Amino acid sequence: MRWVLAAIAILAAACFFLGAEAQEVRQGHQTERISGSAGDVLEDDPVGRLKVYVYDLPSKYNKKLLKKDPRCLNHMFAAEIFMHRFLLSSAVRTFNPEEADWFYTPVYTTCDLTPSGLPLPFKSPRMMRSAIELIATKWPYWNRSEGADHFFVTPHDFGACFHYQEEKAIGRGILPLLQRATLVQTFGQKNHVCLKDGSITIPPFAPPQKMQAHLIPADTPRSIFVYFRGLFYDTSNDPEGGYYARGARASVWENFKNNPLFDISTDHPPTYYEDMQRAVFCLCPLGWAPWSPRLVEAVVFGCIPVIIADDIVLPFADAIPWEEIGVFVAEEDVPKLDSILTSIPTDVILRKQRLLANPSMKQAMLFPQPAQAGDAFHQILNGLARKLPHGENVFLKPGERALNWTAGPVGDLKPCLLGGRNRGGGGGEVMELALLRLFPAAAVAVLLIVAAANSGVVIGQDTERIEGSAGDVLEDDPVGRLKVYVYELPTKYNKKMVAKDSRCLSHMFAAEIFMHRFLLSSAIRTLNPEEADWFYTPVYTTCDLTPWGHPLPFKSPRIMRSAIQFISSHWPYWNRTEGADHFFVVPHDFGACFHYQEEKAIERGILPLLRRATLVQTFGQKDHVCLKEGSITIPPYAPPQKMKTHLVPPETPRSIFVYFRGLFYDTANDPEGGYYARGARASVWENFKNNPLFDISTDHPPTYYEDMQRSIFCLCPLGWAPWSPRLVEAVVFGCIPVIIADDIVLPFADAIPWDEIGVFVAEDDVPKLDTILTSIPMEVILRKQRLLANPSMKQAMLFPQPAQPGDAFHQILNGLGRKLPHDKSVYLNPGQKVLNWTQGPVGDLKPCE
Repeated sequence: MRWVLAAIAILAAACFFLGAEAQEVRQGHQTERISGSAGDVLEDDPVGRLKVYVYDLPSKYNKKLLKKDPRCLNHMFAAEIFMHRFLLSSAVRTFNPEEADWFYTPVYTTCDLTPSGLPLPFKSPRMMRSAIELIATKWPYWNRSEGADHFFVTPHDFGACFHYQEEKAIGRGILPLLQRATLVQTFGQKNHVCLKDGSITIPPFAPPQKMQAHLIPADTPRSIFVYFRGLFYDTSNDPEGGYYARGARASVWENFKNNPLFDISTDHPPTYYEDMQRAVFCLCPLGWAPWSPRLVEAVVFGCIPVIIADDIVLPFADAIPWEEIGVFVAEEDVPKLDSILTSIPTDVILRKQRLLANPSMKQAMLFPQPAQAGDAFHQILNGLARKLPHGENVFLKPGERALNWTAGPVGDLKPCLLGGRNRGGGGGEVMELALLRLFPAAAVAVLLIVAAANSGVVIGQDTERIEGSAGDVLEDDPVGRLKVYVYELPTKYNKKMVAKDSRCLSHMFAAEIFMHRFLLSSAIRTLNPEEADWFYTPVYTTCDLTPWGHPLPFKSPRIMRSAIQFISSHWPYWNRTEGADHFFVVPHDFGACFHYQEEKAIERGILPLLRRATLVQTFGQKDHVCLKEGSITIPPYAPPQKMKTHLVPPETPRSIFVYFRGLFYDTANDPEGGYYARGARASVWENFKNNPLFDISTDHPPTYYEDMQRSIFCLCPLGWAPWSPRLVEAVVFGCIPVIIADDIVLPFADAIPWDEIGVFVAEDDVPKLDTILTSIPMEVILRKQRLLANPSMKQAMLFPQPAQPGDAFHQILNGLGRKLPHDKSVYLNPGQKVLNWTQGPVGDLKPCE
């Protein structure tokens, strides 16, 4: 475990996440300026200095293909489509071919897709040859230069070699007809047969609008050190291994699958874009070709690209300072990747992040609609402009022929059957593609938590067993050992309130509603009050809500007093014990003190009528006026179904060290500061807002539940009361709760081993929180995670519908069961009265409306 602890220490010491210095970027300070695009010869405005003639080809070469399969608009090769659209409406377009600097032939060579969306390249050379024959016969411009002043967008894996397998692409070579033309292509590798000298290397297409829709706040901490999602082995196409990605991806997996600094997996989560924005380094290893869309995504999302592809030619190298924004790692050095990245000085990381924050870096990698200054379209024009003016050697002498039209594989000379399947020569290759390009059915397993020692939780081995619920006196089955009589009250005390405002069903105090529903259908319910062990009075004290959903507690004491008067006048059971064998669910902040402000709640005290009853309440703080001795402390309500719909795969790495979302200051209710949360939350913010280990914010993102499942520690500080729903969420999502609330009484302490699954930090010790958490031995963290993985831990915190063994309903019954049998002192002597019915604030005596 020592290496993991050392890694955590590196996190704190090296500050590789966006730390205090990097905060300057987020808070509006100027980034390091790179004027326009470095080396830009067009100064962001090519009009008047560049003219392009766009050939008007029959739609079978382009638009008809797209209409047949609109998926072409979204795949990584779509640059050929958007370049065409851009030029059609661009100011650089000329309708006079005699004045053109360049000629563009719009052939969509990657828009013949398999059912799974992979492009079939086999028709591409025939399509290209057919298109060139067309322009050569209709216009004179190809023939005068044999295409030397023409450019083509050929964005497939190996460009104009038109094959997806490298060895066959090399065997084919670039289509001979294109050997004098300029190629605009994603493929770029030095000294490779398929990279023509003078080609313009571009990024693959990544949809700008889709990425923009996934942007998260700019001040989100980068709490993931290294991030990667993708294949490590392509077993379908490389069954013997070692050839795919030249073994580099396999090496990443084999060396770092258990390294807590590396958040790597074959899964592609719905939060993929958001995760990249939370990462410091994003791996961009070669695949079958040297590039992938990850390079675009990394730059756009400000994640330092770690480029693992020997001899790669990067897009727009004259515009983007790759050496300054990226990290280059040789393929053979992949086993040392952790050492390489952790040894990069913080100031170097911060400079790279500042450069990546420059909008011109991102813009140069995108093909937006409409085009924007400095975007990828502009960079392509910039590359074309660098090749002007054309030298005299571009134009052929009369009668001179540079290319042999029949050169190349024989299959390329067959007629191009556009719009249908190839019936001659290509069938075998289509079948070969179908067999070779199928992705593996099973993803490689990845670890849920931070080290290999915890893998037993992920792959289904036994977790550390906690029999039933610790200290369970009912053994998960209270039937026959506990009987509860449920008073039937007028609906104004309960159901009518829910009908009036259904929000009561989903707020944190809803346990009072679901406990009522549970008891009505439970086997422990008795309809004979003479045999009852306990009596339950269903009063919904928190279902009078403000427009913002906050419960108004002011009517609660009157409602409760009215309900008790009702049961005491209709049944004899309250009067014989003055409520000592009755229980009430009072889940508001300060329970049966019925006020949301602590000082006033303390002043009121518990409603006198309830002082002999048993209270079931969320509030729990030792030696507090509002916590009655013998009360059963329960968790706040958190909707089980909602949480279930946000579950992420159990093998998702926990790549966030400390997580918290919520208020740090409640300026509306505590304008002077320091009283809210007794200053503990403010202390968290002041001390750790710039700490890279702490992913903390006031925002509540849509991925909140998912983020907790990616976190090791979840802060659970007090607010106005000692508890919050975060405690439930942390346990349910397996995130170690860090409990910051002095003298808190935790729910179901007989059932849940809080000391074993949580971390307790004194409010005064909040400034040392980073030291406290990073010093916890790894074996202790792993044990806590194993215990949290036990289903009984999660179940005990929830109020599911219908009820389930060991759930919170059962834990409440278990608490009631512990208080049986009732002592004789519970029952009053004839004529004895213990409580004064008029005791308490005068306002409580007003009639309940």
